[in-house]
Amino acid sequence: MVTLRDGRNVQLEEYGDPAGAPALWFHGASSSRLEGAFLDAPARESGLRLVALDRPGTGGSDPLPGRSVTGYATDVVEVLDALGLERAAVGGLSNGGMYAMAIGFEIPARVLRVVPVNPTTPVADAAAKAALSFGARMTYSFMARKPDLVARRAATAAAPGRFAAAVARRTNPDAHVFENPATAAAWATNSAEVRRQPDSGYVATEIAMATAPWGFDHRAVSVPVSLVSGEKDAGLGYAEVWARELPQGRLVVVPGGHNGMLAPDVARRVADLLCGRP
Repeated sequence: MVTLRDGRNVQLEEYGDPAGAPALWFHGASSSRLEGAFLDAPARESGLRLVALDRPGTGGSDPLPGRSVTGYATDVVEVLDALGLERAAVGGLSNGGMYAMAIGFEIPARVLRVVPVNPTTPVADAAAKAALSFGARMTYSFMARKPDLVARRAATAAAPGRFAAAVARRTNPDAHVFENPATAAAWATNSAEVRRQPDSGYVATEIAMATAPWGFDHRAVSVPVSLVSGEKDAGLGYAEVWARELPQGRLVVVPGGHNGMLAPDVARRVADLLCGRP
């Protein structure tokens, strides 16, 4: 736990090699610091010290009403200072990729490289939104209109029945990953951590922030960026454009869909990229 200057606590979890190259990990919207567990073994193999942070209002981190995407850089600077780290790589899954890009933009002197994995598409940018499929555009539009409803549905979602599970196995490119009992159990533990502060409004806030202007130029992150996209992720179309627009951007396409990083081979690739390996 790190206590910030304003008195808030930020809960951290460390994975990988304690003596390895430093990296911070930012979890997805419906996730927590425990997401980093899926990178633990690959991080050890890669010589990576991975520090995963709970954002305000989820897991063990205190809420911060009125927080912003770019304002998160203040927390990150204090965490880096508390850990004695001058610079670190940063990465994140989905909404975590949005924050990783914001950190790369706001405090480039403290960032070695950025590795967003299936990052949220900046849909407040009409050109970015247009690169999505019709279904993905409709999903983002619904989230923008009804963030509280989406958050409530996420919090009360029950395990799928036999028919729904069968459909998911045929349509979800990452369904096979969850057939591993250890993976399914670890993800369930991670999901439960998100519900640890049920009145914080964390998920609704994350949805609202992802679908509104981010507050920085997502094309102008000056540090090296390896944009990782699953070959079946809905955001791949814009990721291809985004990587070309960035000053030091490149696209890395990996197997699977939005949660493909839970597969060991993809997690190993992400760990290598955070270490700066090609």
